[in-house]
Amino acid sequence: MDRSRLVGAAPAQSAPVRHSIFIYTEEQRGNQMVESRVIGMMSDVSGSEKLIVVEDPFHGLKYVYRIDHESNNLDAAAITEIDESLFNGKSSIEINAMSYRLGTADNAAKLLRGKTRWIQDKGSVLSVLLQNAAARKTRFAPARIERDRMRKVPDGVPVELLPS
Repeated sequence: MDRSRLVGAAPAQSAPVRHSIFIYTEEQRGNQMVESRVIGMMSDVSGSEKLIVVEDPFHGLKYVYRIDHESNNLDAAAITEIDESLFNGKSSIEINAMSYRLGTADNAAKLLRGKTRWIQDKGSVLSVLLQNAAARKTRFAPARIERDRMRKVPDGVPVELLPS
């Protein structure tokens, strides 16, 4: 009897889930919703500050964002060059003498609480870009600056998707 036909095939390996969010941006190319890949999260030792890391699909920059659930805003806190493989839930890094644990994209998705549409705070992005140009290394911008925020994405905004 040919037993090879009785043995079930090995289960197919499922592809890893690609986490992405849509970020409303106001930039030179026009106002639009841009699909951006979620790389992972960062958490300070105490767990009081939790940030997500998202890759800008146009420039390849990895932005570190503070999440403001109340206004649906993402406040850029820094730009980082941390290797994507380190966002594994086991690694940590040091920035400005502070240790941060690096979490997975799954962990970052939990911090976003299922929301997939966010508004990028233009002022914080400009601040981080200027700071990064001056410092040439990862440093955090000051915590949230109090100012009027956009709370709703205008109707009819074009959507830019990531390539499959």
